[in-house]
Amino acid sequence: MKSRDAIPVLLATGLVICGSLLAVGQVTGSGPSIGMKEMPGYCLNMAVEMFALKPNKVKVKKAVEGSGAFIVAGTADQGDSGKRDFHCTFDSEKKFVEMVVESTGGE
Repeated sequence: MKSRDAIPVLLATGLVICGSLLAVGQVTGSGPSIGMKEMPGYCLNMAVEMFALKPNKVKVKKAVEGSGAFIVAGTADQGDSGKRDFHCTFDSEKKFVEMVVESTGGE
């Protein structure tokens, strides 16, 4: 496998989709750079697709910069199934890296 190949990763804390592994502990994004102001909308669209919800059922916060990455936190309201927290990560070049869905109790 080449280091630039995208691979899905499953973590104990939730589901991770997208991203590519360059070296142990270093993940970089793919695709175009996304402006910091556009990151919440990008993350919202990813969540709408992932959870199969209408956009008004997904809430996201502003992008926060920290330690070489940008994070957008959000919550998806799945009605009777409850709410699921998630976050999207963008690398230092503002490219989408991953979306992590937090696990719920009992999963």
